[in-house]
Amino acid sequence: MRSPLKLRGLALLFVFALFAGACAAEDDASDAEPTDEAMEETEAMDDGAMEETEAMDDGAMEETEAAVTDSAEACDADAILAAVEGGAEEGTVAGMTDDPVATAASNNPVLTTLTTAVGAAGLGDTLNSADALTVFAPTDCAFAEFDQETLEAALADPAGLLTSVLGYHVIPGEQVGSENIAGEYTTFTEEALTVEGTTVAGQAEIVVPDIQTANATVHLIDTVLVPPSVAGE
Repeated sequence: MRSPLKLRGLALLFVFALFAGACAAEDDASDAEPTDEAMEETEAMDDGAMEETEAMDDGAMEETEAAVTDSAEACDADAILAAVEGGAEEGTVAGMTDDPVATAASNNPVLTTLTTAVGAAGLGDTLNSADALTVFAPTDCAFAEFDQETLEAALADPAGLLTSVLGYHVIPGEQVGSENIAGEYTTFTEEALTVEGTTVAGQAEIVVPDIQTANATVHLIDTVLVPPSVAGE
């Protein structure tokens, strides 16, 4: 027969074992299942991160929309240069020197409509591969003020009317700076174009002259030129 002392010792060991097992089970449960409070905190953090991301996306979209709107409203030299220098580095006056003219224009924030028209006419590669060009580039403001029915008709006829209009803005074979640009030239579409002072073809004014690209000298103008063949002259 066991003594009372031994029985008491066994009982204490049994109680200690039960207590240790219970503690281990609680620890496992804590590791396996987060508390309601922890789950709520995690969900709140996720919601906050999602809202912050959405706010950033909305902000970026608003900035893009504002840039597009502002480009059509940038009409004088100061506003045009502010828009150009405030855009991506490759579209700044200095940045455009690294790329051929069609690529350089596509990076410029005030030449978005011209870039679209050049792409529609399939003239990008032709312009980029030319050895030397002088380009009179209508800004987005110029296109915004241009007769929209004529513009839509040109975009609907890329190989015909659109190419005729765009080609009239390009002098092939030479890069002519503003200092000695006065004179008569033959354009890409083989029509005559006269420059007197800062006036081009009697229709447009050079607003920002002498922007250099890898293969062209670009003069930003305030009006879309209409060639004589289109104007019926």
